[in-house]
Amino acid sequence: MPVDLNIKVTRLISDFRAVLALTEFIEHELEKRIIARLGLIKIEALIAIAGTYKNEIRRNLGVRGRTAVTNLETLVTRLRTDVDTGIGNIRNAMAGHLLQLNITEIPSHWLFMGHSTYTILAQDLDQIDLEFRQLDGAYPGAITPPPPDPAFLVGWRLPNVLGPPDALRVVTMQTGLWTPDVIAQVPGGGTFQDASRRVLGLRLSIRQLGFILQPFWCLGGPVSAYERLLIELSIVDFFALEEAIYSGNVRGGTPSLIHEWASATPPHAGAAYLTQFRGSLSALITGWRDNVRNKICAHMDPDIAAADLEVDRWPMNVPDFNAEVERLCRLLGAGARLDPRTRIFLAPALTVGNPGVPQPGGIPRWSET
Repeated sequence: MPVDLNIKVTRLISDFRAVLALTEFIEHELEKRIIARLGLIKIEALIAIAGTYKNEIRRNLGVRGRTAVTNLETLVTRLRTDVDTGIGNIRNAMAGHLLQLNITEIPSHWLFMGHSTYTILAQDLDQIDLEFRQLDGAYPGAITPPPPDPAFLVGWRLPNVLGPPDALRVVTMQTGLWTPDVIAQVPGGGTFQDASRRVLGLRLSIRQLGFILQPFWCLGGPVSAYERLLIELSIVDFFALEEAIYSGNVRGGTPSLIHEWASATPPHAGAAYLTQFRGSLSALITGWRDNVRNKICAHMDPDIAAADLEVDRWPMNVPDFNAEVERLCRLLGAGARLDPRTRIFLAPALTVGNPGVPQPGGIPRWSET
């Protein structure tokens, strides 16, 4: 039975605002969109919860309920249409799952997650938030947390972390070609141009999230909203990575990495290696997927208590989860090293240019999209 819908709607709107604030705060172009992906997850989760909450308010208002929620219904319907006609597909391909995309779809999906889109979505959520405030006195109202400590920017700029924000970096990921200040190979028609590039690119994204999380972990104390959101995104990405390696996504028509490697001529030795050592992953991850990823991070379960959304109430120990992230990424790296055709994909984001050097134009920055 749905519970605490008012708190959940508040949380989802607040979370989107926090994702937008963190995306604007961080200086690095690649990491901006890595983080921004979580905003699409929050938007899709909001649709179901907001609709259920709206219906609950209408019932509670009795006779005048139908007319009282007219404006809210219009706003929620418009947002649902946006999800159904584009946001949902981009969300599934870029966050939540790791779907195979045509090369013509990748730039539009990646560049969609820019300042203009998110500003418009934030304005839509502001209107929805206002309607709920006016309709239900028990609705707490969404907030935006204060900006992170500017000292974080200094730490992220260090050469052994993200490096200077305006320096050129070389990355291996399917979206790299459409990111300013980034050099990436053009996806082609070779044997390992699809799943290998997608999967090893997501492995790199998880690595970058770890760097962004470092100063939050160093602070200690209660988990801030920004830290929680980065942990949520890491959880979503971990299970997208595990799915992409081992099972693929049937609904999305996307075969697994194992399938790509085993089908190659000659077969990639990493396919057997990853299959052999899959059992080294903790048996706990099944429960983490069902109770944390599915009910809290990638979606919002209407039936769980709002108090259970907090990190200290999760049926998961975050350090244990981090150990599994490290284990899976190491397995993937070791598997890729078994064949010279995929070793090239293992490089981290390498800085190759000096800050302040004019960069080639043509790729819009996050603030320009």
